[in-house]
Amino acid sequence: MSVNVAGDGQPDARQKGLRPPRGVLIGGLITSIYALTVLVTTIPYPGKIGVNYNTLGTDWMVFYGAIRSVLEGHASLVFDAERFTDFLNTAFADWLSKPLDLRPWAYPPSFLVLLLPFAPLGFFGSYVAFQLASGGLLAVALRFGEDDQAAANVLLAIVLLCPASFINVIDGQAVFLVAALIVGGLRLLDSRPALGGLILGLLTFKPQFCILVPLALIAAGQWRAFWAAGLSAFALAAASGAIFGWELWLRWFPLMIENLAGSDTKWIEVGRIWGNSVFTCAMLLGAPQGLASGLQLIAALFAAASVVLAFRSHLGVRERIAIFLAAALLAAPHSGPYDQELLMLAAVLWLTVSDSSRRPLWCWTLALLIWLVPLVSPPVLIPVSRPAPLLTIALIVLLLCRRPAPTESPQ
Repeated sequence: MSVNVAGDGQPDARQKGLRPPRGVLIGGLITSIYALTVLVTTIPYPGKIGVNYNTLGTDWMVFYGAIRSVLEGHASLVFDAERFTDFLNTAFADWLSKPLDLRPWAYPPSFLVLLLPFAPLGFFGSYVAFQLASGGLLAVALRFGEDDQAAANVLLAIVLLCPASFINVIDGQAVFLVAALIVGGLRLLDSRPALGGLILGLLTFKPQFCILVPLALIAAGQWRAFWAAGLSAFALAAASGAIFGWELWLRWFPLMIENLAGSDTKWIEVGRIWGNSVFTCAMLLGAPQGLASGLQLIAALFAAASVVLAFRSHLGVRERIAIFLAAALLAAPHSGPYDQELLMLAAVLWLTVSDSSRRPLWCWTLALLIWLVPLVSPPVLIPVSRPAPLLTIALIVLLLCRRPAPTESPQ
């Protein structure tokens, strides 16, 4: 995925792909400043500018509240959504601008292992430390192996300054870590397949983004990475059982099956309708629940087929990573505005795979629309974002149809 200097001593044309037309650049900068303003004003004036996020770190309250509850011997609290929400509203009453609505813990116990190092830092300290640490890991993943660090820094700046990044920080979410694991793991497949697989296995902390990993590795014939990913996932689960007790898994599995297969209206509203998934957008556009679920399944199958095609083809590493990022988002049964970071990274990678002189204005317009989606989310509040999954599908199709220029390296 390198953006380097060509062998003839001339600047690689891919660097030019990072230079958008002036109108797109101005639009991107204005909306980035707007997103930063929303972040800065969320504590003193929540909702005065943009969506009312209540306060900073409301999702991190769920993460921090879960790890503290388990460590203090109150694990049962985490799996009772009503009681857990009451606990959060009481514990963070001085931080919240209003009580939280239902906030269940929906993550596997293996996530608690990753949260454990941050537990002693207190709420605010752990919130800041996690964002810095996960953002730092994403920076390392994007810059690893780059011959041209200046171009890599431009790529990193674009990714970290997009609106999805600011929303991730506002909510205290983990998309930086998800992106870092995907990029880092996939980039290592050719040179260090076992290490790449070990990294990809850690994605099981957010299961909705790891479901395509086995397909990608099998399609690429990366069997060492495949078994390493399974080992990594098993080790993370075993560590959670050894540290926190296996009772957590016995509680989590039936709860997730019930929530995914059941008809609990609270779970559908909180766990899915406030997201950006195909299911959510279809429901909000008027589709009945059965049809929306069917469309989500079709989207997941399309995403899976796209990943298989990409990893069986001669596409370069950039394209494969971009397709996986976009497909993982499309297939996810739940995603938030912050998860659009994955699609933005995919779009930037798409724009850097060839000379920007071959990129007409509509390509930059598509990238700008992807950039803007988090600012017009969630779809339940802002109807204009409801067709947004079509942008993801369009990007995947464009990446699959791309053919390398004769002078391009496959890497």
